Amino acid sequence: MRLAIRFHFDPACPWAWQTSKWIREASRVRDLDIEWRFFSLKMVNSDRPEEADISPALRTLALVTREFDNEQTGRLYEALGTRMHDRDEGRSVEVVKAALKDVGLESALVDRALEDEDSAKAVRADFHLAVDEVGCFGVPTIVMPSGKGLFGPVLSTAPTGEEAGELWDHFSWFVEHDGFFEIKRERDREPGS
Repeated sequence: MRLAIRFHFDPACPWAWQTSKWIREASRVRDLDIEWRFFSLKMVNSDRPEEADISPALRTLALVTREFDNEQTGRLYEALGTRMHDRDEGRSVEVVKAALKDVGLESALVDRALEDEDSAKAVRADFHLAVDEVGCFGVPTIVMPSGKGLFGPVLSTAPTGEEAGELWDHFSWFVEHDGFFEIKRERDREPGS
């Protein structure tokens, strides 16, 4: 039986990007279905979260989710992450348009997303879902079907193959263990290193 999990992310976050590489790999060696959900770091870091700008990338991802499906959202996030983090192309509207083309979608979707207030509302709703349900304060955050979730894991590089599956096995145990709350150590390297 496949397990459906929610993966909350902000495409601007390089740490969430590394963890998304891992969760994609874990889904190849474990029976996982990933529901891509949003989280705005600008909202977390704002004194007025409801007034924080929602990035063009997040708004476009929300529009793609609404007009297409979760699978296409995952493809677009992968294209955005590759351009933003692996290639260090920045986070401009032009990068979002290029990523849309990478996955076979019209670049004009970003313009529509920026004019569509429902896209921003969808991002805010996902943000509140993570905060209210999990107590989430950042990304990556993974939520199990039980509604239990954790911030993390925060990875500098993504394990592959069975190592990715083993990390999933351990992580999912921690998420579901009722008395477990947190593990942390200081980061001594940048994402991808």
